[in-house]
Amino acid sequence: MNEAQKFRRLALRVKVVRWLVTVVIVIVVVLVGAIGGYGWTQHQAAKESDELTQYMSGLSTVMSPNIETSDQYLADTNFMGGKVTSHRYKDIEGYRESWSPLVEPYSWSWLGTQSATMTLNATDTTDTGAYDRLTQHKVPLFYNPRVKHPDVRRVTDVTKVAATKGAVAEVALTFKHPLTYAQIQRRLPRKLHAVWYWIGTGAKADPTMMDNTFMGVQANSKGHLQQGKYTHPYRDFRQAAKQLQKMTWDAQYDGFSPAKYLKSYVTRYPTQKTAKFAGVIVTGNSENFQPLTQADWLYASSAGFFQARTAIK
Repeated sequence: MNEAQKFRRLALRVKVVRWLVTVVIVIVVVLVGAIGGYGWTQHQAAKESDELTQYMSGLSTVMSPNIETSDQYLADTNFMGGKVTSHRYKDIEGYRESWSPLVEPYSWSWLGTQSATMTLNATDTTDTGAYDRLTQHKVPLFYNPRVKHPDVRRVTDVTKVAATKGAVAEVALTFKHPLTYAQIQRRLPRKLHAVWYWIGTGAKADPTMMDNTFMGVQANSKGHLQQGKYTHPYRDFRQAAKQLQKMTWDAQYDGFSPAKYLKSYVTRYPTQKTAKFAGVIVTGNSENFQPLTQADWLYASSAGFFQARTAIK
């Protein structure tokens, strides 16, 4: 073998080694990048899902009129993200009524909270009532006394409820003027349970066109806002309201901003004792609604769940 052949063989060997080293480097870089990229995306997805979960929990605390949450978990998880799912229901005097679940997507590249306010209590509305979009259960509506021509006409359903025997009912009562917790307790019949307290809406806003996005305080298991050893409904409401202020929430209803109103409300009323409410959702046996048919402090009364006790299994 002459010198020229030896040189060519050496050159080929060097070239092959360089190619092998390059391939190995590329493979290592790709693997490290893939592993690192996957870890980063999953970290981001976890961060986004946590933020979305907190956001949904906050909205559910301040904007679920007598609607309870039975669970909240991640579903359909994949490389891109998944969904936060929350199943919900209503408890009417011990009888449970299914309600539409809240399902919101999340991803490591974007957070699906912009629609959460809209889908939280999405309804189908007519000029005579509103219904939960998925279950088609009737929604108990509140009214603004300053709006003379609301999207859903004003009703006084307590008369119909009180005239029915052997039924269980849920009714939203709108006051002519805001009342404190103590004033409400003095006015309500003893056997009715105030399960949710509405904080009201803007001066010119029509709440009947807001997809059941009423804001208020869920009472404790006994139907009261009294702070016990383990239950602090109004405090929990204020904490959730303050937490929502740190998140993106810009829903608008004909110029009315729930976020701004909520911020103003919790600032104005730091304690449950001083807070004033524009309405309340009460539950009870139909015959116990009779005293409310003559209540001159009520502006409207809208029935939601209303069914004969014997028909409920």
